[in-house]
Amino acid sequence: MKPPAVDEKDDAQAKAARDAEFLEEARERFELAEKAESLIRERGLDDLKMRAGDQWDPDMKAKRLKQKRPCLTVNRLPQFVRQVSNDQRQNRPAIQVSPVDDQGDPKTAEVLQGLIRHIEYDSGADAAYDTAFNGAANTGLGYFRVITEYADPMSFDLDIKIKRIRNQFSVYIDPDAKEADRSDMRWAFIVDDFSEEEFEARHPDAEVCKDKSTWETARQVAPSWMEGKQVRVAEYFCMTTTKATLLMLADGTVLLEDQLKRALEINPEAVPPVVLKQRDTEIPAVRWCKIIGTEILEDTLWPGRWIPIFPVLGDELEVDGQVILEGVIRHAKDQQRMLNVFVSTETEAIGLTPKAPWIVAEGQLEGREKEWKASNSETQAFLTYKPTSLNGQPVPPPQRNFAEANTQAITNARLLVQDDMKALVGIFDSALGQHSNETSGIAIRARQNQSGTANYHLVDNLTRTIRHLGRVLVDLIPKVYDAPRVARIIGEDGTEKTVWLNQKFKDPNTGEELLYDLSIGKYDVRVTAGPSYATKRQEAAASMMQLAQADPSLSQKAGDLIVKNMDWPGAQEIADRLKKFLPPQAQDEDKGGGQIPPQVQAQMQQLKGAMDQQSQLIDQLTKALEDAQEKLDSKALEIASKERIAAMQTQADLLKTWATLDQKDSALAMQAELEQIQQALARLAQPALQPSALDDQDTPAEPPMAGGMPMAQGMDTATGGGIAPGTPEPGRMPGDMSQGLPAASAPGSPMETP
Repeated sequence: MKPPAVDEKDDAQAKAARDAEFLEEARERFELAEKAESLIRERGLDDLKMRAGDQWDPDMKAKRLKQKRPCLTVNRLPQFVRQVSNDQRQNRPAIQVSPVDDQGDPKTAEVLQGLIRHIEYDSGADAAYDTAFNGAANTGLGYFRVITEYADPMSFDLDIKIKRIRNQFSVYIDPDAKEADRSDMRWAFIVDDFSEEEFEARHPDAEVCKDKSTWETARQVAPSWMEGKQVRVAEYFCMTTTKATLLMLADGTVLLEDQLKRALEINPEAVPPVVLKQRDTEIPAVRWCKIIGTEILEDTLWPGRWIPIFPVLGDELEVDGQVILEGVIRHAKDQQRMLNVFVSTETEAIGLTPKAPWIVAEGQLEGREKEWKASNSETQAFLTYKPTSLNGQPVPPPQRNFAEANTQAITNARLLVQDDMKALVGIFDSALGQHSNETSGIAIRARQNQSGTANYHLVDNLTRTIRHLGRVLVDLIPKVYDAPRVARIIGEDGTEKTVWLNQKFKDPNTGEELLYDLSIGKYDVRVTAGPSYATKRQEAAASMMQLAQADPSLSQKAGDLIVKNMDWPGAQEIADRLKKFLPPQAQDEDKGGGQIPPQVQAQMQQLKGAMDQQSQLIDQLTKALEDAQEKLDSKALEIASKERIAAMQTQADLLKTWATLDQKDSALAMQAELEQIQQALARLAQPALQPSALDDQDTPAEPPMAGGMPMAQGMDTATGGGIAPGTPEPGRMPGDMSQGLPAASAPGSPMETP
């Protein structure tokens, strides 16, 4: 069965409808951003004009110029802005990468960090950071961005670049973004205006360039995008989401259901894995388009998960739902205008002092008016006048009417205004390099720290933005550097080395086999701000010199390290030479010890061969010893087993013998006990003794109880049985007692006493 035919016309119409809807949404979003940022842009533009020196009110300036009065500008604002921005340049934020899960590798994190340094160096990222920071200091808002471009015209490898945005007013972002670094923005625009001729030269294949009627139609659809002969071209970023099902397999692997289906389609014989969990999710993606108001010129997907536009904010306020962004100079603009007026007034007052008007009588300058008018602008050797007036009366010569201006008050007001400006921007005399009341170094540093603290929020906002940049780069690098390739990484001290990405290779220094797979593991980013490595070296050298002055012996122990950290030509060579004079235990040679002479290498090779032979011999002897020991252990086990069996047999015989003897002893003991009981019963049967026989004896005490009964005399009181001392032997009684024995005790009975 043939597949149904595809109507290309219907597909083209559907695509045109989708594009029209997409462009309409883009125009609405642009108008929304333009309206939301109108106050920010208005005030920011005024700040920028003040910073550039356009500080006079247009009406006042026109009036003063018409009157030929001075209209001076003493612009002190750039000094304050440079103080803040140059302090930031001396303490640049640095991105640091560290692993956060069990699959992350510290060495791979170091490679990622080195790649980020290489991207910053190759892109000239310092210019991007400085431009954005200057925008925040001047107007409260600045931007930079990240792009990808081919490494060279003959390569398919992409490189990541950090670029500056010189005009911060060309960026429009989602006003609903709330994060301090605006990382949650859903859309953004970067716009630029071109003339029709330049646009046609850049985009000759655009639909709008086909004929003049298309231009007119486009102006009617998007009038704000095509004003006059200008065309607005915008890079439009927007977030899109795709619904999907997320699966967790029995082995802990997490993947999308579509990925699992594709894998099973590729390998139909594979056994489907066990799915433990599943849930619905939304996969974010960033769409990038270059558009005009009525047409999509270019369209693709950005490989990262965030929109690659990075704002640097100034002081952020929200008043009645309106966001306000302020820079350093926002609240010092009125004082700057006052300073200009005071300086102009002071200049005017001082400059007009020698040009006081002449006081003359009527008729004194008749015929010489031009000569006297030029007296204030030209140097005259002499001036003539008529000594009499028109009515013939003599008058004195013309005189100037001097009126000294009160310049002292103007000067005091100007100084007060300058102090107000310093207080408003938070930068004081000590930070500006001027002398103040502080005399000690601690007090001067404390005042300088106050100046830095007053504007530290700008540096901190830049740090937040660069931290977000680090997250974007860590997310973007595995997607751009996704194939095996050689990359250059840069260490903190500026040293460079090349590594292979996404494939195994051997380290040329250590011979270790390494694999830097950038797609495995999860990594986090933190940012530290501080002096550069070169500055740290200078500070380290200064501290070492102070320590060496306190302990002169340190120069002999670590002189090479002190010289090594000094920043002048030949320092490394001198450090290497000093290192040779150190004691052997203090010489920290590099791993590998340098290049080995060929003779030593040959001797080491021979020694290695001999050691290998010895090692083989030792292995053989060890194996023979183990075999012999195993045989001995088996024989000993056999002997031990026979001895154990014999011992057990002997023990059994002894137990039998012991049991037989034990039975005989028990019978004898029982018979003896019965005889004792029989004797006790016989004594009880005897008649009581006569009292006369006991006159010369004490009456015996009652015998103790045995089992609750009185014990018979002659029994052992300790045991309750046995014969007491002095008792007749068993079988014989005192006197003739044989007739009184019971029948059980007669001779020949079983209980007969032996």
